[in-house]
Amino acid sequence: MGTNYYTKVKKCKSCGHQPGGIHLGKSSGGWKFSFQYNGGQYYKNVEEMKEWLKDKIIVDEYGKNVKHKDFWSMVEQKQKEPLSHAEYVKAEYPLSASEHEHVIDGYSFSDVEFS
Repeated sequence: MGTNYYTKVKKCKSCGHQPGGIHLGKSSGGWKFSFQYNGGQYYKNVEEMKEWLKDKIIVDEYGKNVKHKDFWSMVEQKQKEPLSHAEYVKAEYPLSASEHEHVIDGYSFSDVEFS
């Protein structure tokens, strides 16, 4: 069982428009946090992601708002888990995973949509 996390851009103050959510990744029991790479469109590593997320709302798949501090604390706790999705897929499926699974600064990123 796991929990997916998303972000929403804050509503525009002048018109009230709020763009749709962007998948950030998933927390699963026994695994490091698996980040969604999103083609590198928004961020290319965790430090860029932290900067990019500063003005955005983080929500879990149940629609509950998650404080930035709590999200990053959970991610760091998950780094202590033994399994890495990117490392697992690269080991099991080396030909198909090479361009879709990344370990960046020790963090697992996937460029394949998952839930």
